[in-house]
Amino acid sequence: MAGSRLEKLGTIFTRVNGLIKSGAMKIDDRPIWYDVYRAFPPESEPYFAKPAKAIKIPDILYPEDTFRAEFQKRVRNQLPPIDLKDVTEQNATKAAIEIYSADKSVSVDQVIDKLKKNRILQEYNTSTKTFDSNKSANKSNLASEFLNQTKKEPMPSTS
Repeated sequence: MAGSRLEKLGTIFTRVNGLIKSGAMKIDDRPIWYDVYRAFPPESEPYFAKPAKAIKIPDILYPEDTFRAEFQKRVRNQLPPIDLKDVTEQNATKAAIEIYSADKSVSVDQVIDKLKKNRILQEYNTSTKTFDSNKSANKSNLASEFLNQTKKEPMPSTS
């Protein structure tokens, strides 16, 4: 029966009934509910293969989503990386959404100008990458410290 999809085509009653008719199940081994179901069948049989109801799922699009998309498109090369560890940091996108939420009549260009005046949005060129050898050395030191620490600690036994 591995891989068979026949169980999806009928109800449990029709399957048990088929087992009894084919001789695979004795009438004495039938489930307790079998006689009750046979005496009082439901008005409409619960088939697995019934088509699902067609429900229109609404699009979830907020007004600030279109503003955020336009803002991101215009200032793509001016946004610095976001430090996800610092939850208190106010990034430029959050500030722009707050300005837009306060006054819906403001345009994207006006928000960009406000952010530049407040020095939240600064000129940051994402196309040029610099390499800081000190940061790289610090990361490799941290990695070697971690490896040394794990070598010293004994592995927990599973038994």
